Amino acid sequence: MNAPFPTGRTRPLRLAIDIGGTFTDLVLRDETGRERTYKTSSTPQDPSDGFFAGLDLIADDLGLFSRRDLLARIDTIVHGTTITTNALLTGTTAKTGLLTTDGFRDILLARQGHREDQFNSKARPPKPLVPRSLVVAVPERLDRDGKVTLALDEAAVRAAAAYFRAEGVAAVAVSFVFSFFNDAHERRAGEILAAELPGVFISLSSRVAPEVRFYERTSTTVLNAAVGPVLERYLDRLSARLADDAFDRPLYIMQSNGGVVSLPNAAARAVNTLLSGPAGAPPAAASRAAALGIDSVMTIDMGGTSFEVSLSRGGRTEISSGGQIDGYPISTPILDISTIGAGGGSIAWITAGGLLRVGPQSAGASPGPAGYGRGGTDATVTDANLVLGYLNPEKFNASVALDIGRAREAVDAVGARLGLSTEQAADGIYRTINAEMTDSLRLATIRKGLDPRGFAIVAAGGAGPLHAAALARDLDIPLVIVPRNASVLCAGGMLLSDYARYYVRTLAIADPRDPRLDLEAEFAALEALAIREFTAEGIDPEALSFVRSADLRYVGQVHEVAVPFTDAAGLVADFHRSHHERFGHSQPADAVEIVNIRLLARGAVTAAPESDRAAPTSANVAPSRRTAWFGGVYREVPVLDGETLDPGATVDGPALVELPTSTIVVPEAFRLVVAATGDYLLHDASQSLDAIRARLSPAASATGAHP
Repeated sequence: MNAPFPTGRTRPLRLAIDIGGTFTDLVLRDETGRERTYKTSSTPQDPSDGFFAGLDLIADDLGLFSRRDLLARIDTIVHGTTITTNALLTGTTAKTGLLTTDGFRDILLARQGHREDQFNSKARPPKPLVPRSLVVAVPERLDRDGKVTLALDEAAVRAAAAYFRAEGVAAVAVSFVFSFFNDAHERRAGEILAAELPGVFISLSSRVAPEVRFYERTSTTVLNAAVGPVLERYLDRLSARLADDAFDRPLYIMQSNGGVVSLPNAAARAVNTLLSGPAGAPPAAASRAAALGIDSVMTIDMGGTSFEVSLSRGGRTEISSGGQIDGYPISTPILDISTIGAGGGSIAWITAGGLLRVGPQSAGASPGPAGYGRGGTDATVTDANLVLGYLNPEKFNASVALDIGRAREAVDAVGARLGLSTEQAADGIYRTINAEMTDSLRLATIRKGLDPRGFAIVAAGGAGPLHAAALARDLDIPLVIVPRNASVLCAGGMLLSDYARYYVRTLAIADPRDPRLDLEAEFAALEALAIREFTAEGIDPEALSFVRSADLRYVGQVHEVAVPFTDAAGLVADFHRSHHERFGHSQPADAVEIVNIRLLARGAVTAAPESDRAAPTSANVAPSRRTAWFGGVYREVPVLDGETLDPGATVDGPALVELPTSTIVVPEAFRLVVAATGDYLLHDASQSLDAIRARLSPAASATGAHP
């Protein structure tokens, strides 16, 4: 139930739209922090159709004449999209060519020269996005200091352009050796290609990932080129349709680093949108936890297709300077989010050995789970939750009504192959997907030397609250927080995001104590560049803030540790301390080298104040009852409307608490408490909530206390 909402033209509204694999989530917020949330089915054939269907849904709900009338009241739109991710995962990227330094034509095939999965002799890397036939090497060379030792052969670049034209490429990546020290050759090659290949997307490594490591830099540049035209076409189409509805205010695109970027600049760095959608949840989760006095949180986001995990401590989510997307290395800062194929649409299947597995294949939005009644016949997690009684087929969400008969047929087919009843098969699907997600949580914490019991779970996504308590029980995690807007938390988080851009510079001088190395001057140069670029994009320089860091390592190490930078004098000592915190040891007597400096520039453009008020109180409504699966049997349990529960209300399990687009499963021996913020807290009923919150408070985290 959405609260009354202002629609006057003098009250500017902000809108976030997150297009997922199954549903499109929308959050509309006014300047006081009041929100309305919406869901509509995604439209994989053209995601912009789901975008505008969501606008129509909001306009109708607010009693407006049309979406044009709605858009006239909206000040800002923030958009998270899976366009680039889906293009990469489905192999529908643009036909791309690569221009590189003579002698390095096989850089994409050579990778790093070793097997990434060293214990799997049959492991094969993903197929290069650029086939060898479309890799052209041209004469040019810089030395390790960025000095020209061989001038760029411009005739060879023009010949390469003619070849790419004949091959019909839609994008060209340019990556030359040591271009991060001197980009003159790449810039000139880019100018020639742009003149010779009008309309072709050009991606330069010195602009996309100007840092050391040739293969990773080339891979990132190729990724940017391969998905750039796809994102560009989508954004052009979206912009044109918005213009038709007279919308002329800012549209920002969510980036995988947790910040937003303006529409004109999004496609140029398309690689930064590869985790666009999930990046909205961590800042929102950290904000909700902080309001409850919780310092360390583990955000789980379970939607229709995937399950994402991220960790936040002290209100900040860790940023990784690189990673892999579907096996392709990427060297741009991204929120440290791990993803597995586990969502409500994940399909149950039987292995050749007769074992039940769930995912990573998903039924998606179309045809969707069998219970959607859209032609799907495979049993999914949503079908299992429906059979188990956790979902109300009449109150799933506004865009879908579930068919329990079709869901039972699909789950029964799985049970028949396993020799199980329909209910046992549904329970098996539920527990199997929980085991997959539990393993993901273990990897996200224990592999970093962190105790999962020192975190609270923030459950996001439409399916997250259905499974969160079971995951907490399996890992002995003391508290689950279910935000009131859990199913659209990613979209809500986008409205908290600033305009952000990361800058990196690889240093030629490796010794951090070398008197020739002036780190203050290096950072000042990056800040000046950020001010120029942000000013050109309409961001007030007075609104900018900067965060400095440096990548250091022991001499002889392969990988670096990012260390916050305060001053050059304490940098090495800070590195030893950070190394010990992360790996459990340090070598203070060993030589240290600095590789990169990094700058995060932020400009506040979209953040609106979150409401810190609880939802409007209302008379508690007597619970209904429904038969649901608890403790291995069907039991009649109370079903409460979560929106009618006042702050301070408690619900003891087994019970179900229904929200407009999700359901909270409260297992036996668990208790749900409605916090003063209106969020829902789930915990073991035998433990005091005050004691749990004290153990997860910032003071406990600062002293290293663990449950």
